[in-house]
Amino acid sequence: MTDTARQRPDWQTWPNLITLVRFVLIPVFIGFVVAGRPGWALVTLVVLGVSDWADGFIARKFDQGSQLGKALDPIADRLAIIAIVLSLVLVGLLPWPSVAIIVLVDLLLVVLSWLWFRGNPDLDVTWTGKIRSALLFVGLPLLLFSSTSWASQYDWIRVLALVFVWLGTIGHVIAGAQYAAALAAKHRTVSRTA
Repeated sequence: MTDTARQRPDWQTWPNLITLVRFVLIPVFIGFVVAGRPGWALVTLVVLGVSDWADGFIARKFDQGSQLGKALDPIADRLAIIAIVLSLVLVGLLPWPSVAIIVLVDLLLVVLSWLWFRGNPDLDVTWTGKIRSALLFVGLPLLLFSSTSWASQYDWIRVLALVFVWLGTIGHVIAGAQYAAALAAKHRTVSRTA
């Protein structure tokens, strides 16, 4: 068997498997929130956050980056954030304006990506996007935690959670603007060379 035959396909990596697990965990999380099980929802959300970090770490550390991973990772991030935020609004934990801002930014980016690139523009995730995700992945679990029977007696936990969520929402707008600018720049470059 030759070395080429033994090589794995570009999509067959551990980070891609972890990203697929993240896709599966999104509806599991929603189910726990809607069923009034904030503790289990919190555990699921922590696993989502850890897996988001783990797939990137493994891809870099073991040189397992792939084109599929570059496409799926931001989609998984956005779907997770939107699904988590919508479910928390549904049960009254999160104010709806935060959701509206996040959804509008993502819709604009999806439309631009589709119009200019027919889907995937193949852009890297920015540091602002990573910080935004980190803020939301701290704030949203704190919101869930604030609704558990033990934490609900401490109002400051909910206030702290909302501070993280709003900082993450602002970060989402900034990351969206950076991504839109990168989309426009790449579109101009592609248009000139076409």
